[in-house]
Amino acid sequence: MAVTLGSSPRFAAPWPEWRAAAPSGRRAAPGEGTLRLRLGHCRGPQATTPAERMEALARRRRAGDPVATAGNLRAGLVPVVLVDGEHRASGWGPIDLPLAPGRHLVEIQSQHSRSWRAVDIAPGRATRLDYIGMLGEQHRAYAADEVRGALADMHGHTLGPRGRLHYKQYLPANARSRGSFIVFLLCMAAAAALTWIAAAAGVPETAAVPAGAAIWLGALAAWAGRVLWTYSRYNRTSPEAPLATGAFAPPGTAAPLVLDPDGPPPEPAPGSAALLIDARFRKADLTSDELALQLPRGQTAIDRAQRRRLDAIGELVPIRHRFAVPPPEIELDGVRLAGSWTRMWIETAPGRHRVRVRTPAAPLPVPAGQAPPQECEIDVETAAGRTAPLALTVTVKAVPDPTEPLLHQWECRIERLAAEPERPPRAAPRADVRGGLRRAATGRWWERPDR
Repeated sequence: MAVTLGSSPRFAAPWPEWRAAAPSGRRAAPGEGTLRLRLGHCRGPQATTPAERMEALARRRRAGDPVATAGNLRAGLVPVVLVDGEHRASGWGPIDLPLAPGRHLVEIQSQHSRSWRAVDIAPGRATRLDYIGMLGEQHRAYAADEVRGALADMHGHTLGPRGRLHYKQYLPANARSRGSFIVFLLCMAAAAALTWIAAAAGVPETAAVPAGAAIWLGALAAWAGRVLWTYSRYNRTSPEAPLATGAFAPPGTAAPLVLDPDGPPPEPAPGSAALLIDARFRKADLTSDELALQLPRGQTAIDRAQRRRLDAIGELVPIRHRFAVPPPEIELDGVRLAGSWTRMWIETAPGRHRVRVRTPAAPLPVPAGQAPPQECEIDVETAAGRTAPLALTVTVKAVPDPTEPLLHQWECRIERLAAEPERPPRAAPRADVRGGLRRAATGRWWERPDR
């Protein structure tokens, strides 16, 4: 049931070609359970005004850009689902994934790698999980100081139990939707029409006016009640317990614990220390020439439908052979870790440790030749009873072919490998609708929220 027109999460593909699908038709075996996953999307506030977007489009067309669009999104937002490191599905919509009983790591890769969660699967039972990502450039807003203005405090994505999501931008997106304001205006118009008809029919004014006012007051009360109900329903999750990865770690590797994206790390055992590696990747924007490699044969410029899709989801056409970004290769004092694009915690002895990182190889063939992997090493000092945080950020440049199982380009760059200053865990996100309520009351929808 939609809160407003257009901004509530939708668990269907924006276009049919991007429906959720599994790369293989694996069926549930006897005794297995099911992960009932819904991959959804919604809209949020724009980072630029319509005039700014049209000016950007006109400027690119004058420059002869073959992929001239109003936005700057050039990396795909299509969700890719991994379970215990295995690519299991991609696209939007509902999908059932058979899983063995036990605890599993579910990762959702999109424009970046910041969505993951541990799920418990029981034999013959279904575990329900929802993913929601904002379409368009809003999805870039996943880390502090990277996006400013209206999107500065928004995550751009969320993953959690059905109906219990930590989704800071979910409520502001709905509160700021002009759909709510349009419905309210229609109710006021209906109230005025009813009052006029009642008065023309000879109904006393003391009865006609309250009857008309009841319509728009009822609509306002229903909208406020829906907002409060949504606020109480969402923002209910808490940091989950660490996930032991030993059950699915490759042979010969050390298995770290995977922590909740926002929760605090556990306490090391007495006399021990710990290392917390926060590994993330983000996709680099493709150039217009690189995107043009995905155009149908003989087409030299994109049409209106392709432009809409590129601005919304970062792809001109559906990619038939979708790929997942492999995890980084991480060694701690020469011992390979079972890496993932998560927050990995591993207990160590106090003292100095050497961490070596190598970027992953391409998940598909690269006929033109992939860029050589990058390696980086750093020494980390750990103290007894403390956890030393280490940040790893990798930028991935991938140009997939839309029809063949190959990549035209693959390159990974280590943008950051450094110790992070200790900081308290982030508080549970809470939606702030003050700006949206102010704009709803004044009707000044043409203003940017950050002005």
